[in-house]
Amino acid sequence: MCGILGSVSDAPAPLGIMALHHRGPDAQAQTRVGSAQLGHARLSIVDLASGAQPMTDTTGTVTIVFNGEIYNHLTLRRDLEARGQRFATRSDTEVILGLYLAHGVAGFARLRGMYAFAVHDARDGSTTVARDPFGIKPLFWTRTPRAVHFASELGALLHEAGVTPTLDLTSVLETLTHRYAFGTHTLYEGVHRLEPGTALVISAHAEVRHVRFTSLAEEVERHRAPGAPAPTDAEVRARFTDTVEHHTMADVPLGCFLSGGLDSSVVAQRLARTTSEPIRAYAVGFEGATSEASELPYARAVADVIGARLREVQVSAADFADLAPVLSGSLNGPLADPADIAMLKLSLAAGTEVKVVLSGEGGDEAFAGYPKYAADRYARILGPAMRSLAPRLGRRSRVGIAADALARAQRPDRWLRWFENDAAPVALMSTLMRGGAQPERARAWVEDRLRAYPRAWSDLQRMQVLDLESWLPNNLLHRGDYTTMQASIEQRVPLLDLELTPWAVALPDRVKLSGLRGKMPVRRAFASNLPRQVLTRPKSGFRLPLAEWLREDPTLRGMVHDHLLAPNAGLRAWLDRATLEGLLSPAALASTGGAKLAWTALCLELWLQAAHARAPQAAVPA
Repeated sequence: MCGILGSVSDAPAPLGIMALHHRGPDAQAQTRVGSAQLGHARLSIVDLASGAQPMTDTTGTVTIVFNGEIYNHLTLRRDLEARGQRFATRSDTEVILGLYLAHGVAGFARLRGMYAFAVHDARDGSTTVARDPFGIKPLFWTRTPRAVHFASELGALLHEAGVTPTLDLTSVLETLTHRYAFGTHTLYEGVHRLEPGTALVISAHAEVRHVRFTSLAEEVERHRAPGAPAPTDAEVRARFTDTVEHHTMADVPLGCFLSGGLDSSVVAQRLARTTSEPIRAYAVGFEGATSEASELPYARAVADVIGARLREVQVSAADFADLAPVLSGSLNGPLADPADIAMLKLSLAAGTEVKVVLSGEGGDEAFAGYPKYAADRYARILGPAMRSLAPRLGRRSRVGIAADALARAQRPDRWLRWFENDAAPVALMSTLMRGGAQPERARAWVEDRLRAYPRAWSDLQRMQVLDLESWLPNNLLHRGDYTTMQASIEQRVPLLDLELTPWAVALPDRVKLSGLRGKMPVRRAFASNLPRQVLTRPKSGFRLPLAEWLREDPTLRGMVHDHLLAPNAGLRAWLDRATLEGLLSPAALASTGGAKLAWTALCLELWLQAAHARAPQAAVPA
């Protein structure tokens, strides 16, 4: 995993590649080829000796900067060599060049991996920027009057483009309401995400066109067989083994994150089978959390069964005070989920021992693990009753959230509501809408996607792919990439793989769900490999004592007060002092929901200050 930065213009200039140093501390380099300036910050993982970038093919025709890994590069290399291609390294990077020379942009559909790259073609002067079909690796781009700029991170992009960012208020509203901006939008006007599975072809004169080279919907359709029998346990295990083994490709030490949830536990169990040595596993706990709220007992149980060397990392209130500016205090935007602080602390600890970590991200979307997938099947039956019950329950519990979502008759409204963020300050959202933010934009995007899906799909398959196209790339994967890269380690997600994920989504509903429980093929296949309590535990996120810390830890509480109540606070443009004081009152901080509201406000404030100062990157404390 690395960082890339580049521009195409009539006067290419040197790049500020050091803005991405944390993504690639091992080497930084750049080159000018035609009208393109390509920069690369390298985290050396494969072919340490000869995999330096920017890289040019043996004929001098095409040059690349690449962030990611190609897990089937050996197979592709053999095919290309049979066609007469010659290679100078054993790097997966050079295989992308060969594939492009042989097949053009269409060849990218054959890549099995995670990637964001830019390829300059000396034959026509074009530069093609592409992103993997799951959106695992981030890539942003923008236009200025005479150039097109692209980068792995927003902060580096805006710094390189030399533009003063203008906030996209609708994206800010979506980030507050849904935790991310939809589609290709970002927090800044005129700055775009490159859509997964898409290439942006930039001419020598900085004209652009989009080329879709693959899509998850196409891959799901390729696997869908409505009358097919349920997969055997052996087949499920074989598919997990295949993807995990492919994701172990590295010339450096690797480990895994182990939450004790089903997905990370299965990945760890399969990873342990690839080596005779105990694998390195990393789990997080929280100072002051009760044993009932801790995930460590589950992680320990799995580590004992598979023989892993488990490192437990404790997160404290002091970590929240130290690390919040790292995650939210830059142009890269606010990361307001408290779990992100835990992931950064975990990543920093892992980074002292390994360069690569495998995680279980994507398993819920692939195998229908979220409770909403099972509950939504009863929307037509329960909807009328929920419309009267939901207002009385509120969204204070899982039952209340389910009732509120099931009360919505229309699919787009219901499916957006399941994951809606209750830690969004209502007064702030109202102010944004008065300023021109458009709450209907998210619904319109969802409607467009649903119309594009095949009619033969079940509602469950539509929900899964919708999450794979939005919730994952614009939220979970983005946050995972950013937190791990702050620690200069690479996170790999073997449950998001072209040979596994579309196959899992294509399975009939009856195979994936049983009553209100999902992931049934995974539970059955690994019943004899994992502790029973892991197989049967309900879906649960990080549960940490944030409310207690905000009330009782003087350092963290003082930091929040100092930022939010400062006379020059950025949020004062949208909220008055009385409203901000209300967020920090003892009554407001008495509940988890109130604590999350205050934390969200702090992260927004840190980001607004950074946007005003145009800070491309915040430093990790020593």
